[in-house]
Amino acid sequence: MSAQQMDLSGADDAVAAELSALYRWAARETDDVVPAIVDDIRGQVGSFEGMPRADHENTVLQQYQAFLTSLQERRPPTGYEIEAARELGRRRARQFVPMEAVITGFHIGYRYLWSMLRREARNRDTAALIALLELVDQTWVWVQHMCGAVAEGYSETSRVRETALVELRHRFIEALYADGAHGEDGLSMARALDFDPYASFQAACAPVEAWSDTHFDLLQRKLRTGGGALHAVIHGERIVILVQGMIIADAGELLPAGTDPVVGIGMPRAGLTGAAESIGDAERALVVARDRGCTVSFDDKWLIATLLPQRDRLAPLVRSTVPRSHPRLAEAVLAFAHNGFSISASAAVLHLHPNTVSYRLDRWHHHTGWDPRSWDGLARSLAAIVLYPPENPGP
Repeated sequence: MSAQQMDLSGADDAVAAELSALYRWAARETDDVVPAIVDDIRGQVGSFEGMPRADHENTVLQQYQAFLTSLQERRPPTGYEIEAARELGRRRARQFVPMEAVITGFHIGYRYLWSMLRREARNRDTAALIALLELVDQTWVWVQHMCGAVAEGYSETSRVRETALVELRHRFIEALYADGAHGEDGLSMARALDFDPYASFQAACAPVEAWSDTHFDLLQRKLRTGGGALHAVIHGERIVILVQGMIIADAGELLPAGTDPVVGIGMPRAGLTGAAESIGDAERALVVARDRGCTVSFDDKWLIATLLPQRDRLAPLVRSTVPRSHPRLAEAVLAFAHNGFSISASAAVLHLHPNTVSYRLDRWHHHTGWDPRSWDGLARSLAAIVLYPPENPGP
């Protein structure tokens, strides 16, 4: 070996010794660095806040130690390390930490480690820093392999969990429809869906034909990122949405862009019986929503929502052409019903003379045979107006 070769060999040995000392220093800093990395990740990614800190720190410690070892040995991840990353992805999926948060956390942690090593190498020796920088490609290969393994494990568990979740949602909704969700199975299914079986539920229904698979997937993603517990299933010709811990105040927020706002919204009702009743409310409201081409809440349009599905059955009792042929008479009946059965109050609302209102009520009685001043006559009159509404009523 020539003198020049010996000098180069000696220089390489010196750099290797500096790097080895750098890695030993990093290993001694574990107790301080791991909590700092966890703080950094949690400060930037809120999805980790609900995870036990001990679990999070233990994961970071394992990654920290494996990464330092790989740098020392100048190698990519081993099969064992890859499988450990896959298992981490599976665990994070079971913990419902979003995939984006998991990958972002990985990058934050490795960036922190690399920055720490680079700063310390700069303080120690220029040659050691150069040698460390030469390991950048190896570092990114490591990160690529590990993040890919985490994503594989996460996706594997997510697919299995999503399949089971879809089946569970359908079983729960079917049990509610069949009035069979009151036993232990129903209670267990509700809890497995993060519902409190004794708290208040609210339902909404929308026509399935307005939704593509993409729209439904977007809705499911929206539901997972919202507060409270919210699940949606396709049931026959309807999408059934069941909510707890929030109020469906604006159904338009649930709709995919570009679709007609045809949604029926049920009333909040307590317990599993209430959940089934709220779905029934929403279905009845959806009938009205389809008829009118707009969003309808059961608590706002409960009368027509209750009567409209029974229109054929009630037709012999309340069918009439008078509301449409004489809309002003129908308007007088509505004003009379909505203003304390007072002729004068109705006249004030309609900007008419009281005698005119009284005359129109008499004419309604004449044309329909129902006296709006009596309970039975008024009930039949309102049902007829609701089921066969007037077109363009005038003052």
